Amino acid sequence: MYRALFTYVVAIMACSLHVHVQAQEIDFGDFYNYSITVAELNPGEDLDFGTVIEGGGIYSIAISNSKVITLTGVEYLDVIVDITADADLVNTGICSGSCSIPFTLEAAYANLGSDNIAQALIIPITSNSGNAQIPILRRINGPAGPPPTPVFEGFDPSVFNETAYLYLYGFINVGVGVAAGTYEGNITVSVIYD
Repeated sequence: MYRALFTYVVAIMACSLHVHVQAQEIDFGDFYNYSITVAELNPGEDLDFGTVIEGGGIYSIAISNSKVITLTGVEYLDVIVDITADADLVNTGICSGSCSIPFTLEAAYANLGSDNIAQALIIPITSNSGNAQIPILRRINGPAGPPPTPVFEGFDPSVFNETAYLYLYGFINVGVGVAAGTYEGNITVSVIYD
C-alpha cells in the first residue's frame, strides 16, 4: 500500500499600493500600507490522497475536497496571487525503486464574499505554476470605482475588509515500481496587493 501526503507552505507579503502614470491614468501615489491576512480555512488538513496502490494510475482530489486558503484584505483592492508546487511528491523514508510520484496542481478562487465552490473561477496552472490578479471582492457591476479615500487621522481600512477563498487541489499519477511509503511535496502561495 502507498500513502501520498501533501503539505504546503504559505508565504505572506503586504506592501504598499502604487498606481503609476501610464497613458491616461493618473498617479495617485501611495495610498496606505494595507495589510492582507492569508490563513487556512481548514487548518491541519493537507491534500491527502490516502492509501494508493502501485500502478494504480490517477488519484485525484476534487475542488470539493480542496485545501482552502483565505485571503482577507481591503474589498475594493486587487491582489496578485502566485502559486507554485513541486512537480513530484517525494518519498520521505528509505526508498528503493521509484521514489517520486508526479503531481499536477489545480487551483481556483471564489470572491463573492462567501466560501462557495459553485462561484469559483479557475486559475490557469502550467507546469505546477500559475498566477492571477484577484479582486478581494468581485466587482459585479463592472470595473473598479474611483480611487479610495485618502488616508486621514482615524482612517481604519479594516472596516472595508472582505475575504476571498483560494482552492488548491489536483491529482497524482502512481506508476508501476513506485516504492511503498509516505510521499510529500510543497505548494507555495504568495500574495501581494496589486
